[in-house]
Amino acid sequence: MKNCDAHLGYQPFSGKVKPSTFEECLSQYSRMIKTIIKKLHIYKNFDEYYQIGQIALWTAYQHYESEKGSFSSYAFFTVRGYLLNELSKAVKYDERNVVVDQCIEDATYYDDAFLLEDFMSLLDGLSLLQKQILVRRFYFNQEFIQIADKLNMNESSVRSSYRYALKKLRRSK
Repeated sequence: MKNCDAHLGYQPFSGKVKPSTFEECLSQYSRMIKTIIKKLHIYKNFDEYYQIGQIALWTAYQHYESEKGSFSSYAFFTVRGYLLNELSKAVKYDERNVVVDQCIEDATYYDDAFLLEDFMSLLDGLSLLQKQILVRRFYFNQEFIQIADKLNMNESSVRSSYRYALKKLRRSK
C-alpha cells in the first residue's frame, strides 16, 4: 500500500511539524480550510472566504512556534479565527447598510426649483451666508474648498460657519 501511495505522489504528513514550504502547507491544509468554511455554514462568497482562509494559513505558517504545540492545531485555530472575524464584520456591515433597489421606473422626478425651495424652507432662522453654505454643501454637493472659492472666503471660515449653522438648526428643531 505504501508503494502505491508513493507512486501516486501522496505524501503522508504529521500535523505536529510545520511543512518545509508554504506550497506544501497549502496543499496539505486546503481541505482543512474548506472544512472549516463548511462547518461555519458559509455558503455565499466561498472564493472570498477561501482566500481569507489561505491568508490565515500564511499567517499561521509565518508565526508558528514549535514549542507551543502542533502546527495543525495552530493552523486550525488561526484559520477559524480569521474566518469568524470576517463573518462578524460581514454581519455588522449587513446590519448597518441596507441595499435599496434602484428601479428607474419607480423613481419620481421633481422640478429642481421645487426641491431647492423645499430645502430652503428648512433653513429658516439662518443668515444668508449660512444658507448659501448649506445649499452649496448639501444641495449641490460641493466641497468646502469649492464653496470657499465661490464665496471668496477662507476654507476654515466656511467650515466654521457650516458647523455653527448645523448647531443652530439642531437647536431649533
